[in-house]
Amino acid sequence: MPRVLIRFPGTIYTVDRAVGRNAPNDRLDVLLVQFLLFLSTNNPWWDLGKSQSTLTVRPGMRAAIPVVMAPTTFRPAGTHPKPQGGIVIDGICGDQTIGFIENFQGQVQLKYPGAELNGQVVPWKIMGALTMAMLNHGLPQGANPPLLDTLGPLPDELWDSFYL
Repeated sequence: MPRVLIRFPGTIYTVDRAVGRNAPNDRLDVLLVQFLLFLSTNNPWWDLGKSQSTLTVRPGMRAAIPVVMAPTTFRPAGTHPKPQGGIVIDGICGDQTIGFIENFQGQVQLKYPGAELNGQVVPWKIMGALTMAMLNHGLPQGANPPLLDTLGPLPDELWDSFYL
């Protein structure tokens, strides 16, 4: 069952048991991960594959070296492409959900080399829980449970599982 940890300065959402490849995949936990992945994949902050490949120079400044960086060829070998279409929030952890988890973990690896790429989202505060932390990091500041339905398609079943 998903959990909401209300701590200052924000709210943390976490699963009770792991979700993804070779995991228990409890329905409510899967719904939470799918919802957070939906929000993250629609957040341009995480779309590192389309990040700018040029540096800008302030007006009036001159650059002593070229400011165009090489094309982004530094992707880790394990980076997975984003699955076609949007993620379906249905509570079933199949190939599509695992593909989105692995794609998200690949994007996290671009920012934090050495992050896990195992196709699993584990509960908050467990070793290897960087994926759960980064899914929470992608939420807008102050994304308390009453505001979640304004961010995206929050399933009623997931909302009903939060004890507030």
